[in-house]
Amino acid sequence: MNTALRPLPISVWIASFGSIALLIAHVAGLSTMHALLLPVALPCAVMIAAAWWIASSKGDRFLTERLRLGLVGGLWGTVGYDAVRVPLHLMGLNPFPPIRAYGMWVAGMDHATPLTDLVGFTYHVSNGITFGWIYALLMTGRHWGWGVLFGLGLEVMAVVTPFGELFGLRAVSQTVIIAFVAHLFYGYPLGRICQDRQTRGLGVSLGWSGTAIVALAVWFVLAWQPVAGYPELSGRVIRFGPAAIYPGVRDIHLPAGAEVTLRNETDRELKLRLRSTKEGHHSAGVEIVLPAKSEKAHAMSGSGLFQFAVPGEPWRSAWVFAWER
Repeated sequence: MNTALRPLPISVWIASFGSIALLIAHVAGLSTMHALLLPVALPCAVMIAAAWWIASSKGDRFLTERLRLGLVGGLWGTVGYDAVRVPLHLMGLNPFPPIRAYGMWVAGMDHATPLTDLVGFTYHVSNGITFGWIYALLMTGRHWGWGVLFGLGLEVMAVVTPFGELFGLRAVSQTVIIAFVAHLFYGYPLGRICQDRQTRGLGVSLGWSGTAIVALAVWFVLAWQPVAGYPELSGRVIRFGPAAIYPGVRDIHLPAGAEVTLRNETDRELKLRLRSTKEGHHSAGVEIVLPAKSEKAHAMSGSGLFQFAVPGEPWRSAWVFAWER
């Protein structure tokens, strides 16, 4: 029997889908990530850990090598994926709403906080690792180009699933281009490591993994630093103005049809731009005029992910996640 078709590798390969299954079920409206965390993600994680221990104790080099390669390749692929987006964050383009959303959904909270951001970041890394295992179990030893195709394939899947509609990946925009480029930088390190088998020794594997984890931790700290001019949210109120600062509640999660209050804290008129991901993040959107020192209630007319921004100002945008009742 082909070693890849033995029960243990097959079980690990199936269990590696446990992390992404939470997100697929959530965006498809089948369940919530919070509800599936213990009954789905935890058993899959335990299964992979147990299989790795069994394979190591029995000297199963086929499985242990691929688990190490998938771990290291997945971590470094995630480093590459995120490295593309950090400069965009510093430019004010807000490339991180999905990670922030993951944190809220996994934690079962209705708004984003530093804690949910950490949860979302952890979930994001878990996807990078588990996708690494999915690839390594089948493609170790193959040319690194297969890793690139795998990374791009992941983004294609994101576009055609409900995830693509929610986060605006079906409209041709900078967002889609950035997403594909980021997945290119995920697939190359993964494919290269699995091709060259650079982590055969456990010590080398742990060293590479540790370095990748440190790199990701540094990225998380830098990417989430306080930024002057970030719209401050309190409950369902979004305050716009240069004095509004991060941290605090960054994003709002509410049912479709509910209202948010937009508050202008400056001494001049502001023209906000409301965009829906269903129309593309960089579409014209809808203009909302706020007189100086005023506030206005705005009803979220439909479900989806919405961005409030002030064009021409160096202020970060604010995101509203609206769901069907």
